[in-house]
Amino acid sequence: MIELIAASFAIGFLGSLHCVGMCGGLVSAMTMTRSYTWWPGVIAYQLGRITTYTALGLVAGLIGSLFANDGWLNQAQSLLSIIAGLLIITLALHIAGWLPDPFSRLSKRISEATGMAGFIKAAATQDSTTPWYSVGLLNGLLPCGLVYAGISLSMTTHAAWQGALAMFSFGLGTVPAMLAVPALMRAISPAMRGRVLKVGALLLIIIGAITLIRGTAIGQHEHGDHDMQHHNMNMDQISALDEDSYCLTKPVLPSQTTDQKD
Repeated sequence: MIELIAASFAIGFLGSLHCVGMCGGLVSAMTMTRSYTWWPGVIAYQLGRITTYTALGLVAGLIGSLFANDGWLNQAQSLLSIIAGLLIITLALHIAGWLPDPFSRLSKRISEATGMAGFIKAAATQDSTTPWYSVGLLNGLLPCGLVYAGISLSMTTHAAWQGALAMFSFGLGTVPAMLAVPALMRAISPAMRGRVLKVGALLLIIIGAITLIRGTAIGQHEHGDHDMQHHNMNMDQISALDEDSYCLTKPVLPSQTTDQKD
């Protein structure tokens, strides 16, 4: 479980510069309406995104638990792990600039169709964190390859709460870059940004490859061997115990009690 949380955080953190282009643009648009950065609103926006991600992870974890607990459906969870690995690798190739983003145009069209741009402008002028939080909630639902990679990884969990925790960790991973959007835009040159993205992409490819292998026969075999070793270790420990180590009191028969009194 710790490995899954760490992987989810890494996906969010390493892919967060990808968010600067789209989600970060929303933050910049909202903060540019003021002469200063209104941090309560920015933080509320981040909390809104994380809330949506956590809810999506809850649903993904619930679906994953159905696959894990139902006989032949367990094989389908292996397929989910392979799909998650492929999505993470595809995202990494996009972050490195080697593949176009298939969701960027769709996100823009949805924003225009739903009137989200006008809602963002209206929310930015208010001194209340509620509109900013609402924008974060809606933004978390926009089509995004990074989010889909996180959700697909959450579907490999065995419980709804595990999926929610994984996506919560994913959301936290995206926060550092999102909070530093204005500074990043000014401080990082295009060449430096490209190098950072490529390093992050390589690390994501490694995570994606590990996730993909977990769903293959090789990963299943290694996982089975680990479980068998753990089971054998427990059996050896139990067989090595002495009768007296259980601290059980032997029953005293009535005749034995009479003899002791005599």
